[in-house]
Amino acid sequence: MRDENPGRIEMYFKRSLDSLSEISEFLEGFFTRQGVGPDHLESVTLATEELFTNMLKYGGGEAEILIGLERADRELSVSLTDFDVDEFDVTKVPEVRVDRPLSEREPGGLGIHLIKKMMDRIEYEYVDRRGKTTFVKTLDG
Repeated sequence: MRDENPGRIEMYFKRSLDSLSEISEFLEGFFTRQGVGPDHLESVTLATEELFTNMLKYGGGEAEILIGLERADRELSVSLTDFDVDEFDVTKVPEVRVDRPLSEREPGGLGIHLIKKMMDRIEYEYVDRRGKTTFVKTLDG
């Protein structure tokens, strides 16, 4: 775990569903240390867990996944970095047509759709087989 800046922290997590409880504790601890109210914790945890499980299912890498948290004024950024993987830009996933009946929908994409709706911004970068997804949540007052 790196902690050079008290408003920024990073930690590696094993590529396993068993890591979800550790990730939840990591997020809760950061929220507490940063004085961020619990009202944002649920949506940030859901988004982080959704991206993490997508990396497990579709990333194909073997290296641990790096999660970084940063608070700058009223913005909370969460980044997940997957190593030695093919490119998968979540910002280019087609919008899910939630207005259609279930029988007319294609499976998949709902988790990313929810993240896009809950967060204020989502970004993706891919360099040297490293995929990094970052989402940003604006905090209240």
